[in-house]
Amino acid sequence: MKKTINGILYILLAALFFTACNNDDDLQEIFIDRNWTLSFIQEGNEKTVPEKVEYTILFKNGTFTLTTPGSATITGNWQADGGTRRFTCSNINTKGNINNDNIAKKMRNMLQNAILYSGDANWLQIIVQQGNAFMQFYNK
Repeated sequence: MKKTINGILYILLAALFFTACNNDDDLQEIFIDRNWTLSFIQEGNEKTVPEKVEYTILFKNGTFTLTTPGSATITGNWQADGGTRRFTCSNINTKGNINNDNIAKKMRNMLQNAILYSGDANWLQIIVQQGNAFMQFYNK
Protein backbone atom coordinates (compact mmCIF):
# COMPACT_ATOMS: atom_id res chain seq x y z
CA MET A 1 0.00 0.00 0.00
CA LYS A 2 2.81 2.40 0.92
CA LYS A 3 4.54 1.69 -2.42
CA THR A 4 1.31 2.45 -4.27
CA ILE A 5 0.86 5.79 -2.48
CA ASN A 6 4.52 6.70 -3.08
CA GLY A 7 4.13 5.76 -6.74
CA ILE A 8 1.02 7.92 -7.09
CA LEU A 9 2.78 10.86 -5.37
CA TYR A 10 5.76 10.42 -7.67
CA ILE A 11 3.52 10.49 -10.76
CA LEU A 12 1.66 13.59 -9.49
CA LEU A 13 4.92 15.42 -8.75
CA ALA A 14 6.32 14.50 -12.16
CA ALA A 15 3.11 15.72 -13.84
CA LEU A 16 3.34 19.02 -11.96
CA PHE A 17 6.98 19.39 -12.94
CA PHE A 18 6.28 18.87 -16.64
CA THR A 19 3.21 21.12 -16.71
CA ALA A 20 4.71 23.97 -14.68
CA CYS A 21 3.84 27.38 -15.98
CA ASN A 22 6.20 29.13 -18.34
CA ASN A 23 6.93 32.74 -17.37
CA ASP A 24 8.44 33.61 -20.76
CA ASP A 25 6.60 36.18 -22.87
CA ASP A 26 5.08 35.08 -26.15
CA LEU A 27 7.31 36.99 -28.56
CA GLN A 28 5.15 35.94 -31.50
CA GLU A 29 2.10 37.54 -29.90
CA ILE A 30 3.91 40.74 -28.93
CA PHE A 31 6.13 41.41 -31.92
CA ILE A 32 5.54 39.40 -35.08
CA ASP A 33 3.36 41.19 -37.64
CA ARG A 34 2.22 43.70 -35.02
CA ASN A 35 1.70 47.29 -36.10
CA TRP A 36 2.35 49.52 -33.08
CA THR A 37 1.53 53.24 -32.82
CA LEU A 38 3.59 55.58 -30.65
CA SER A 39 1.69 56.90 -27.61
CA PHE A 40 4.54 58.89 -26.06
CA ILE A 41 8.25 59.06 -25.28
CA GLN A 42 9.30 59.34 -21.64
CA GLU A 43 12.77 60.68 -20.77
CA GLY A 44 13.13 61.16 -17.03
CA ASN A 45 10.40 63.65 -16.08
CA GLU A 46 9.90 64.81 -19.68
CA LYS A 47 7.06 63.28 -21.69
CA THR A 48 6.84 63.86 -25.46
CA VAL A 49 3.45 63.14 -27.03
CA PRO A 50 3.27 63.24 -30.83
CA GLU A 51 0.78 65.65 -32.40
CA LYS A 52 0.10 63.11 -35.15
CA VAL A 53 -0.53 59.45 -34.40
CA GLU A 54 1.35 58.40 -37.49
CA TYR A 55 4.56 57.14 -35.90
CA THR A 56 4.21 53.40 -36.34
CA ILE A 57 6.55 50.45 -36.03
CA LEU A 58 5.98 47.05 -37.60
CA PHE A 59 7.96 44.05 -36.40
CA LYS A 60 8.59 41.05 -38.62
CA ASN A 61 10.81 38.03 -37.97
CA GLY A 62 14.00 39.77 -36.88
CA THR A 63 13.38 43.06 -38.72
CA PHE A 64 11.41 46.23 -38.06
CA THR A 65 10.18 49.24 -40.04
CA LEU A 66 9.32 52.48 -38.28
CA THR A 67 7.33 54.97 -40.39
CA THR A 68 7.02 58.69 -39.64
CA PRO A 69 4.30 61.17 -40.65
CA GLY A 70 6.74 62.61 -43.20
CA SER A 71 7.06 59.16 -44.83
CA ALA A 72 10.64 58.67 -43.67
CA THR A 73 11.44 55.15 -42.49
CA ILE A 74 13.83 53.73 -39.95
CA THR A 75 14.63 50.05 -40.47
CA GLY A 76 16.80 47.50 -38.76
CA ASN A 77 17.04 44.21 -36.97
CA TRP A 78 15.72 43.36 -33.53
CA GLN A 79 16.21 40.59 -30.97
CA ALA A 80 14.20 39.90 -27.84
CA ASP A 81 14.31 37.34 -25.06
CA GLY A 82 10.91 36.43 -23.64
CA GLY A 83 12.39 35.31 -20.31
CA THR A 84 14.68 38.21 -19.45
CA ARG A 85 12.80 40.76 -21.62
CA ARG A 86 16.11 41.93 -23.08
CA PHE A 87 15.60 43.83 -26.32
CA THR A 88 18.21 45.10 -28.76
CA CYS A 89 18.25 46.61 -32.23
CA SER A 90 21.06 46.64 -34.79
CA ASN A 91 21.81 47.63 -38.39
CA ILE A 92 19.58 50.71 -38.09
CA ASN A 93 19.15 52.70 -41.30
CA THR A 94 17.12 55.83 -42.07
CA LYS A 95 15.52 56.53 -45.44
CA GLY A 96 14.10 59.98 -45.99
CA ASN A 97 14.71 63.15 -44.03
CA ILE A 98 14.18 63.13 -40.25
CA ASN A 99 16.40 66.13 -39.54
CA ASN A 100 13.41 68.37 -38.70
CA ASP A 101 11.49 65.61 -36.89
CA ASN A 102 12.60 65.56 -33.23
CA ILE A 103 10.33 62.63 -32.37
CA ALA A 104 11.75 60.47 -35.18
CA LYS A 105 15.30 61.35 -34.09
CA LYS A 106 14.48 60.40 -30.49
CA MET A 107 12.90 57.14 -31.65
CA ARG A 108 15.95 56.22 -33.75
CA ASN A 109 18.25 57.01 -30.81
CA MET A 110 16.13 54.94 -28.42
CA LEU A 111 16.09 51.98 -30.81
CA GLN A 112 19.89 52.18 -31.07
CA ASN A 113 20.19 52.15 -27.27
CA ALA A 114 17.32 49.83 -26.32
CA ILE A 115 18.04 47.28 -23.60
CA LEU A 116 14.61 45.95 -22.50
CA TYR A 117 10.98 45.71 -23.48
CA SER A 118 7.81 45.39 -21.47
CA GLY A 119 4.27 44.72 -22.62
CA ASP A 120 1.81 42.34 -24.16
CA ALA A 121 -0.44 42.17 -27.25
CA ASN A 122 -2.06 45.54 -26.37
CA TRP A 123 0.79 47.80 -25.29
CA LEU A 124 4.57 47.82 -25.62
CA GLN A 125 7.40 49.76 -24.05
CA ILE A 126 10.89 49.82 -25.50
CA ILE A 127 13.18 50.80 -22.66
CA VAL A 128 16.53 52.56 -22.86
CA GLN A 129 17.27 52.98 -19.17
CA GLN A 130 15.08 50.93 -16.91
CA GLY A 131 12.36 53.18 -15.56
CA ASN A 132 14.04 56.33 -16.86
CA ALA A 133 13.67 56.47 -20.67
CA PHE A 134 11.27 54.53 -22.88
CA MET A 135 8.86 54.68 -25.80
CA GLN A 136 5.32 53.47 -25.25
CA PHE A 137 3.17 52.09 -28.07
CA TYR A 138 -0.35 50.78 -28.41
CA ASN A 139 -1.51 48.08 -30.81
CA LYS A 140 -3.51 49.32 -33.78
